[in-house]
Amino acid sequence: MYKALGVLTAKNGMTREAVAAAKAMVEHINSKYNLQYEAYMQVFGGTAGTIYLMGSYKDMDSLQAAQAKFMADDKFWTLAHKAADVTIEPPTLALLKPIE
Repeated sequence: MYKALGVLTAKNGMTREAVAAAKAMVEHINSKYNLQYEAYMQVFGGTAGTIYLMGSYKDMDSLQAAQAKFMADDKFWTLAHKAADVTIEPPTLALLKPIE
């Protein structure tokens, strides 16, 4: 199992807008692609206004298939651009593998 992690930080004074953008993106991904993404907001420690988007993939093939679909999805990119307008760029992206 792999975890995809996106870390976004809201621009000063735009936390509500960044939360709404992250929520819209997660809802779109989950409904269109039947994936299990979640959004979290950091409430203690670190940088205020930090939002985490996390999704799970059973293997690299399923991750690559999803990425190909995202790249071709105009609505996904519309939502990504809205998020970019209210967050500090660029987001941090990571792919996590469990320690076995």
